[in-house]
Parts: sequence; structure tokens; C-alpha cells
Amino acid sequence: MLPDTFALLAAILGLTLAVGVAVAFGVARAAALAQRDAARVAEATATRLLRLTAHELRGIGMTLHGHADHLAATAEGPVAAVHAASLAAATAQLLGLADELQDHTMPPAAPRILREEAIELASAAREAIAAAEAMLAPGRRNWRLRPGRAGLALWADRRALRHVLARVLADAVRNTRNEDWIDIAIRPHPEGLEVVVEDEGAGLATPDAPAAALAESAADSRGIGLRLALARGLMEAHGGRLEVQAVARVGSSVSLVFPAARLRAVG
Repeated sequence: MLPDTFALLAAILGLTLAVGVAVAFGVARAAALAQRDAARVAEATATRLLRLTAHELRGIGMTLHGHADHLAATAEGPVAAVHAASLAAATAQLLGLADELQDHTMPPAAPRILREEAIELASAAREAIAAAEAMLAPGRRNWRLRPGRAGLALWADRRALRHVLARVLADAVRNTRNEDWIDIAIRPHPEGLEVVVEDEGAGLATPDAPAAALAESAADSRGIGLRLALARGLMEAHGGRLEVQAVARVGSSVSLVFPAARLRAVG
């Protein structure tokens, strides 16, 4: 009997140890999962706050850009001109900071979930112009919109398209000065349809510009392309592409090319 008793006790002890180890492992795993989930929630919250901050900074920057434009256009005397140039340089730094924050919140390359619907492109362009004008006041740009063919809609994610247009127009504003012209044309493309945003480049680098403003405004294709990285990603998610051409003191052109598969007849 004694050996049987010892065997039973050993079995019970072994089972108890196994259960204890399993429970401890389960508790540790649950704690690790909870910690990981908490870290994910904290990271997601921080990312949302950074995106919101970038958005607010860009809005403030565009408003200051408008004030800098207005001050430069109405400045009388060298002192006022220096203040206008300083405000323009500070505004450029603020917009650059907003771009950097936006870049840090960009997710790694992954398929995007698009909530697609038929969108009248000319109406979307008019909304984007109105939003840009509102942020820019009291500064002003002159806009020419060529809406192209009527009765044609784009099958796209409205929020993504709004962001793309807003960023492209904001960049055109940054490349120009008060009362400059910005042209938007919606026209056929061999691959489907394109939206072309062109500015006359008067606001690009000039020989007599202050150093800080010169560094910011010397826009080239690479610089504009970096600022539009997220917009380019959204275009690619739609099967399209974003192309940039820019020459200092000449102007810049951004082309948004959408494939024919995304065009829909309406009306």
C-alpha cells in the first residue's frame, strides 16, 4: 500500500504543479496580451492626436499664409516689408512642421479600405477651392476651373478624394502669392481622366527673397512630391497616380490621373 500511496501523492503533486504552471503561464500570457492591447490603444490614440495636430497646424499655417500675403501686398516702407517676409518665413516653417507630423503618422504600406461612391468631380473641386479660400483669408488667389465633360462621375472614396484635392490645392497656394492664378482642369487622359492643377509660379524663389523664404519657396518636383506623399498613396489606392512638374520662377503642375475603370456615367 505504501508504494501505491507514494505514487498517488506523486501523481497529485505532478498534476498540481502542471496546473500551477499552466495557470501561471495563462496569467502571464493574459497580462502580456493586455499590455500589448494597451500599447496598441495608446499608439493609436497618439497617432490620432498627431494627425489632428498636423491638421490644425496646417489650417493655422494657411491662415497665417493668407495674412502674410495680404501684408506683403499692402506693406508700405522697408520695415513693413521685413515684417511681411518674417511672417512668411515663420509660416513656411509651421507648414513644414505640419508636413513632418503628417509623415510620422502615415501607416506602413498596406491595402487601404475604400468606401467608394459616385462623385461628381467638378463639384468636389469647387468644394476644395471654397475650403482653400476660407483658410487663406484675408489672402486671396484667383481660381480658374475647367470642369470638363458633364454627366461623368468618379467612383472613389469621398474622404480620400477630399484629402487629395485639399493637399494639392494647399501646395499650389504655398507656391504662389496673393492674387496669383491657379488653374484646375478636368480633362480626358489616355488612361481615363485627369485633374491638373497648375500655378503660375510667381510665388516661387526669387533672387531678392529672404534666405528662409528662399529655401522654402524654391519648390521643385522632388520637394512638392515629398509634401504630397500621402496624397500619392491615396491615388495609388484608387489605381491612379500623382505626377508633379515644377520649375522655380516658372510654375508647378500636379496631375491626378484616374483609370477609366473608375469613371461612371450619371444623369
